[in-house]
Amino acid sequence: MAQLTLRRLFGATLLSSALLLAFVGGARATEPLDTIPATCAADFAIPDGWFYTQAGGDGVGFAVRDDADARFWTAFQELGGIPVVGYPISERFQQHGFTVQAFQKLVLQWDPGADGANAANTLDNLHQAGFDPWLASFRQVPPHQALPEDAGQPFDVITANHLALLNVNPDIRAEFLAVPNWLTRFGLPIAYQDFGAVQVVRAQRVVLQQWATDTPWARAGEVIFANSGDIAREAGLFPESAVTPGPPRTALATDLELTLDQSPAAQGATVVIRLSSGRPDVRLRLGGRAIPLACADGTWRALVGLAPAEELGPRELELQVGGQTVMHEVLVAPGTFTSAELTVAEELAHLLNPQTAAEERGFVQQLVDHVSGPPLWTGSFGNPSIGTATSPYGQRRIFHPGAIPYVHEGSDVAAPLGTLVAAPDAGRVAWAGPLAIRGNSVVLDHGFGVYSVAVHLDRIDVSAGESVTRGQQLGTVGSTGRSTGPHLHWEVHVLGVAVDPTVWTWRDFADIRNGTGYWLPGDSPAPPLPADPPPAGETGQPPEDFPAG
Repeated sequence: MAQLTLRRLFGATLLSSALLLAFVGGARATEPLDTIPATCAADFAIPDGWFYTQAGGDGVGFAVRDDADARFWTAFQELGGIPVVGYPISERFQQHGFTVQAFQKLVLQWDPGADGANAANTLDNLHQAGFDPWLASFRQVPPHQALPEDAGQPFDVITANHLALLNVNPDIRAEFLAVPNWLTRFGLPIAYQDFGAVQVVRAQRVVLQQWATDTPWARAGEVIFANSGDIAREAGLFPESAVTPGPPRTALATDLELTLDQSPAAQGATVVIRLSSGRPDVRLRLGGRAIPLACADGTWRALVGLAPAEELGPRELELQVGGQTVMHEVLVAPGTFTSAELTVAEELAHLLNPQTAAEERGFVQQLVDHVSGPPLWTGSFGNPSIGTATSPYGQRRIFHPGAIPYVHEGSDVAAPLGTLVAAPDAGRVAWAGPLAIRGNSVVLDHGFGVYSVAVHLDRIDVSAGESVTRGQQLGTVGSTGRSTGPHLHWEVHVLGVAVDPTVWTWRDFADIRNGTGYWLPGDSPAPPLPADPPPAGETGQPPEDFPAG
């Protein structure tokens, strides 16, 4: 589905309480924000670049980016990224008249005249700075060797002279020349030396080694490329200020952008939000409530659910990054729903008491309104039971007597009494037991604030706290609670909001469930089970033969 950029509303920092409550419904108050992880992942996206922590740790590192001064992020990717260039080990700095950034394997310098980045002659620069004795003593790198036969010769002859240095070691020669752009990446071979345990070729930009025996970093006989950037940093070739890792820079406006996967979003939708950054100081709130985040491709993702009776029009998400706040707009469009009128037998009309419905709804809301941990589901949900689809999600109902309005928050499947009811996907049983309106019910926690609920069961085969796998039997189809006949009513809740469950049977929300890291509001464990549920009826079982719920 196309990604649509939301319109950003700058300058707003507060939302109308009435507007927020209309959007969130019965959501709890603002969650505590204890500690956001050091990073979205080991590294994460920033506008026009990436922030890497491998050379720093604890939330500090180095950014690789494109801007008006240099496009190091583009050059880094074009050269082959981490496998070829390595992780960054410095910020930008000035050296020999160039803007430079050091990486583990190469040092890149920006050439304004060519409007591109070149690999710097790192080993030549070490030679000119007087580090040859240190290289030989501590890193087994042969000293720089000037070839007298190069004097006055054209470049092709000079190239042949230096390639001849490789003839003494065919394995290193083959590895060196196997790279199509070897001259751009490595420069010319400069010197060769056999140190006994290792044979080494020094080129202008890299060092190649072949070890005689197995080492922690190479197998015997294997040709490897030493990290010339790391060697230069260790030697002290770069300014200390440049190689000292730091936190991400102050957030830019582009750090506060987000997109969503549908706009406008219809009532009942599950909306995927993608933020433009994976910075550690990101917070996303809806109605004052902190939204859990999942890291995918170096940026944060989130899920938001829209209720079947969600108020139409614009809604606002509050995005905070690095102390800056921006309001983003979510447009809610009407869903397409059916309608029905149902009459309750006079002797059961007392069950239409709004207090009974409110107490039961509040109990269920406590169960489904918590983020217990990362996602547990493994793919798109399976249908919990086999049967005939009947009352759909979002159906507008009027109960008589009293003309009491009601919105159907789940999907119904008619099936014979005793038909298997299975877990739609992996999760944990948050609660199982009888309720007055829903009958025998099972609430599953699928992680990340996603829950499924199966109701009207004849028999319950699981208990609270039990882990279940996709397809595991939860119970059997029944007609308990608000039911005129055997059927399964099932729901999906996202952050306490009942969404269209059928969407979850064809969307797996892979970016969320396959996240490389997660931030959860408060990072708190699951709360205690709610207080005892509302009474199910005088006999301890929910009343039967009640209009379908």
